Amino acid sequence: MKLITRVFLPSVVLLITSLFTLFAGNSYALGVSGNITDSPTAGGTEKIREKSTYTFDEKSKQVTIRTNRISFDTGMQKMNEYNFTDPALLPSHYEFDSTNGFNQQDGIVVDTPKGIKAYTVAVQSTIKGKSGVKIIYEFDYSNLVLRKVTEIPTEKTVKLDAAQLGLYSVKSEKASVQYYSLENNKQVLSGGRLITSKDVTNTSFSLSPSPSSQTFGVFCPKYQYTSCYNVEFGGVKGKAVKVTENSVIYDAKQASSKNFMAGGTKIKWNQSSFQINTPYQWNVSGTRNGKTISFFKGKAQSLDTFVSPGGKHLVIIVDPSNPFKRTKASTVYVYDLKTMAQVQKYNSLYNAGVTGIQWLSDDLYIIDYYFSNPGAYPPSFYYIPEGKHFKIEYSQYQDWENYLDSFTYDDLFFLTLPVAITSGEGVLHYEGQPTFYMNGLYYVPLKEFMSAFHIQYEEKDKHYLFKRNDRASKLAVSQSKRIVVNGKVFLPLGQWNKDLGLKVAQVGKRAFSYTIQISDELRKTEAAMKGEPLEFQAILKQLKKSEDGSDGFVATETPFTQNSSYRATYNGVTAILNHNRSLSISFSPSDSYGETLEVFITSTDNSKVLMVLPIKLKGNEFTTAALPEHVFEDGLLTIVFPQPDNEDLESSHLGFTLKLPEFRKNKF
Repeated sequence: MKLITRVFLPSVVLLITSLFTLFAGNSYALGVSGNITDSPTAGGTEKIREKSTYTFDEKSKQVTIRTNRISFDTGMQKMNEYNFTDPALLPSHYEFDSTNGFNQQDGIVVDTPKGIKAYTVAVQSTIKGKSGVKIIYEFDYSNLVLRKVTEIPTEKTVKLDAAQLGLYSVKSEKASVQYYSLENNKQVLSGGRLITSKDVTNTSFSLSPSPSSQTFGVFCPKYQYTSCYNVEFGGVKGKAVKVTENSVIYDAKQASSKNFMAGGTKIKWNQSSFQINTPYQWNVSGTRNGKTISFFKGKAQSLDTFVSPGGKHLVIIVDPSNPFKRTKASTVYVYDLKTMAQVQKYNSLYNAGVTGIQWLSDDLYIIDYYFSNPGAYPPSFYYIPEGKHFKIEYSQYQDWENYLDSFTYDDLFFLTLPVAITSGEGVLHYEGQPTFYMNGLYYVPLKEFMSAFHIQYEEKDKHYLFKRNDRASKLAVSQSKRIVVNGKVFLPLGQWNKDLGLKVAQVGKRAFSYTIQISDELRKTEAAMKGEPLEFQAILKQLKKSEDGSDGFVATETPFTQNSSYRATYNGVTAILNHNRSLSISFSPSDSYGETLEVFITSTDNSKVLMVLPIKLKGNEFTTAALPEHVFEDGLLTIVFPQPDNEDLESSHLGFTLKLPEFRKNKF
């Protein structure tokens, strides 16, 4: 396996099929089932989003895993790539069915009892002499190991829709759905029905007792929904659960009714019988502690109900439009189920019908609209406590199934593209919602930004008055485009910060986050932002043999560093320290070393040779076996490589000091 830190797009585009839903644009997603942890972020941990992508490379015969880690404490992002070339891990042939022209697909990131892992399914097509298969892969973050879980014939349907429970499903024309453990491939559930969070939030089922988080599965062996039980990770049978199917009942006149429990409130709705060119008559009510309140009474083509994951809110969506066109705005009603009071009522955006809701917490959801061109109509986060919505760039909005967030969404209302603010060596740390990008503006949390840059401010006479040393700025509140959520002010960057000597010097746009570098004209005023601990960076040296009679080396020039800790390129030579303690080196094809090359492993100061590696060359690159632990000093490996363009190889060498890559859960 080789480890690199660049985005790799092979010249030969392979075809891959993703078995989970892909929206237009990027295939980046975040899963409701994988987002919410059972407890808030513990002390000492960080708010981190984990994302992975698999790439299959025909030319190099390798599988590449790209991991992205995004910190919601700072907005910073880190990306690594791991290349696997072990033939036992590779597909038997590189022919794939696909709707994805980029030869890559997301992994579903799961926090398992044995650490964080990312799963995906690659679908190989049938070619002459070789049968098609669906390959399930598992990447283990803890030890950076790739595993081929299993291969399944293509005539069977394979899904990772229960990966958050450590399961994958298999279905064929002759058999019902079977569930297998992702850990050991053993069949654990057969037939029946697996009920998950979405089945409950769309009010198809009610459960007792109610789940404590969104990551759950309830299995009913029979479709009568009896003898149901909680499914623990890997398909282990848990405690019994009472399942009620909230089915629609029709009477002799084909009128219908539905009753269900939601957050301790009994909901009842009735629908009149169908008449040509006439909307249905609906009546929805709620009963709690003997008190009944009407939630909706009127005519509409369709009506849908949704309950938040913790049973806090009920949402009723009333659609007046033709169900096949959905060209009229739906009316959305939001009720507090404890008080049965209406807390919000609004019309959906764009005169478009609503097709569903994706819950992120009891207070935050996204509405799915009916569009033939969805990219032109941004969806929004809807934040119930404030009755506000915040538009999301469509390229960042997906099916929300595959990310893993290590944190709850308390004090958060905008969950895409966190923005990092840096100045010098300082990085702005966020107490709650990070800086976010919306409608072409960067909204900073005012309190944290003011504190970081020593800005005094007050709101007076309908203006913001800012002062920083001898500089001042004034901004009318009415023109500020500010956003206030839970009493916290978010202000877009603009002229006011420029007046204070704080200019945006550079904006780095990545797939999952932005980084803004602030140029501080008042150089005498140091920002109070916390400095991030400096990560180790690869050290590069120009060396020659020591003249004191030892086997060591001495530097002939001042050492310097590169950005990566485990990968560096110097004078055409690239050295990569892999996580399994092997070393990969490549150099220019024009360089000539003969048949054997001596690479030295030395102490960090190069004064002592710890090991000599005689390499038999078969080309211009090689990878060693795992190196012994004694040649590492606190995880650092120092190698000395001869320069090919020097006549005296004994006196001119390159030195690389690299750090062994590692992964630490809950630590960015």
